[in-house]
Amino acid sequence: MINGNKSLKLIIFWLIFISVNLLIASSLFAQDRSARGLIQNLQRVDLRELGYPQVNEIPENSSAITSLLSSRNGKIYGGTSGEEAYLFVFNPLTNKVHHLGRIPAQEGIHHSMVEDDAGQIYFGTGRDMFKRIKLSKGGKWEPIDEVLWSDIKHHFDAYPGGHLYKYNPELSDQEVKLPDMGAEIEDLGIPVPHNSIYALTVSPDGTRIYGLTYPDGHFFIYLIEDKVFRDLGAIDPKIVFHGPERDWRSLPRALICDRQGRVYTSSTDGVLVYYSPVKDTIQSTGQKIPGDYYYEQSYEDYAVVEYFAQDTSGVIYGGTSDGFLFAFHPNAMELDNLGKPRSARRLRCLTVGLDGKIYFLIGERPETARAPCHFFSYDPVRGSFEEYGLLIADRSPYYYRRGFQFDSMVTGEDGTIYIGESERQSHLYLFMPIMK
Repeated sequence: MINGNKSLKLIIFWLIFISVNLLIASSLFAQDRSARGLIQNLQRVDLRELGYPQVNEIPENSSAITSLLSSRNGKIYGGTSGEEAYLFVFNPLTNKVHHLGRIPAQEGIHHSMVEDDAGQIYFGTGRDMFKRIKLSKGGKWEPIDEVLWSDIKHHFDAYPGGHLYKYNPELSDQEVKLPDMGAEIEDLGIPVPHNSIYALTVSPDGTRIYGLTYPDGHFFIYLIEDKVFRDLGAIDPKIVFHGPERDWRSLPRALICDRQGRVYTSSTDGVLVYYSPVKDTIQSTGQKIPGDYYYEQSYEDYAVVEYFAQDTSGVIYGGTSDGFLFAFHPNAMELDNLGKPRSARRLRCLTVGLDGKIYFLIGERPETARAPCHFFSYDPVRGSFEEYGLLIADRSPYYYRRGFQFDSMVTGEDGTIYIGESERQSHLYLFMPIMK
């Protein structure tokens, strides 16, 4: 009787075990069927781990890719955000990513990687911009925007400030790093105390680096030869919370130089502005970036620029926090609103392909909306959008992954589009356009 009870319990256990696994398998199968991308030829999408798994891969919670750089040496360099910031490189010749070391005491590298005329790489660090800020209740009659601003300032009070670093690829690219090893970098200092470096760009001649900070929104210059910083003050005196992240101040997340050396970003009321090296001041273009503006209401906030890229003719393409794509013509100082192909907010990242198309991703973080990133392209010749849906790397039965969150994108020498995933455990995605 005792043996019979044991046998019965064993049978029940295995029935439950098999049933649970069948339910999980059917659930996964249902998810895969319902979450299809629109890219017909799936071999055009692939991904790479950030290092060798279980050996020297960038750790979970520190692998969100928030900066990418397509270098003149043909390699793709990237920086991560999370508990610790890491530097990595993808070499198309070996078809592999390996990490170049962690950045001690730094949480993120956000839209802040550039290259000078000698091939040296510079990057700026800061706090993890995905981290939720601890919010206070505030006073009974205290305006919510004042409470939010006080909480943000408090979050950065104890932070010394983001550093600008220099990395030499020729000396250090071949170094093999374990996850806890530091990167071989030169610390150039803190441009603005108690601020993260939020975005960087470099002058056409490679002699000046321009930057934006968060949360005070200062515009600064680093003179490479002289090794000195210049702080030109706040790019936008207004403090608004346009979102979608309600606990982060709305500030532009990108900078770009045109061929004349003028440096563009957005400012108060969503106006596109530029720094003039000739006049050494911030000037207005007179153009307003596209956004969801509600003029019939008492409306005081505005969209900001999320990302920039420039084509071979000098036209600057930009994406906004409200999900719009625009084209700016520096010579004529004219801006074309190209539209909003998706209802979700935030055009997260974009790049100009070698085929002349603009590739970009639109979507929000899960803490603000259930709108994962969708992949699009815009054809300037036809004036039309094409949607590719979710980015799915399907190499079944070896691996299968759907990408939901992305924050960086560049074009490689051969036309491959490199896209940085920004999840708890992230990968470098590769998209191969059909070149005609």
